Amino acid sequence: MKLNRKELRKIQYDFNSCSNRLLQADYEDYAGVLAKFVKYMDSTPIINDYIHGCGSCDWDLEKEIKEVQGSYGHLVFSLGETDEEEVRNVYAVLRYLVETNSSVYRGVAIGYSSSAKWQDKIKGFNERFVMVLIRHVERYLTKIGIDMGIDEKNVYNVTVQNGQAIIANDNSSVTATTNIGATANAIEQLIAAVRTKMDTLTSDEDKEAASESLEVIKAEVISEKPKKSMIKTAIASLQAIKGTVEFGSAVTALIQFVGSMLS
Repeated sequence: MKLNRKELRKIQYDFNSCSNRLLQADYEDYAGVLAKFVKYMDSTPIINDYIHGCGSCDWDLEKEIKEVQGSYGHLVFSLGETDEEEVRNVYAVLRYLVETNSSVYRGVAIGYSSSAKWQDKIKGFNERFVMVLIRHVERYLTKIGIDMGIDEKNVYNVTVQNGQAIIANDNSSVTATTNIGATANAIEQLIAAVRTKMDTLTSDEDKEAASESLEVIKAEVISEKPKKSMIKTAIASLQAIKGTVEFGSAVTALIQFVGSMLS
């Protein structure tokens, strides 16, 4: 599919909206909201391709779901050993529940909370099961945004192979990259230090800009062939944010770490 960064951000916004509505749904409305959530994923090519790129669920869904429903709260669903298994298994269960119009709070959700309240059952089901799929999709879309860079006009061809996005611009090919010398642990610690100070930012726009810049820096610093222009742009974006002294100090430490790569 062809996609630019602006279109991707709209998809991320819509997915977050659908996810939040599902996570906050009243237990009596849950089945209908879940149906809309599954329909959105099915009708959005970049998400649908990702899910199906993770393979097909090999469970006997009717049997698995009946076992959980009939256990009266003693059983919950397994997830799988890999990210791909988690994606396809959670999606398959949710889609089956929608297709069969199954009650969630009176059935499969019972074992996800020890509370006797139906709303708590749904909350537990969301947190322990549905959120697994939501987080995987969010991470996938974020990684695509990082690979696209910051230009909102460039159009990219996005394809999915084995659950991984392959992104090409102007008929160019994309190759995998590995570590260039800066240790992943070091960059993780420095970025984590900045993130801990982001709560002091008063603007949601500044927080979003800082988060995106950190993702770009992390991806490029640990790559084999870092794009210096992207690192410089991300750094400039961080420096432009007017935060506390602590936030500024954490940003400065991060910049000093990656500075040698820009010379």
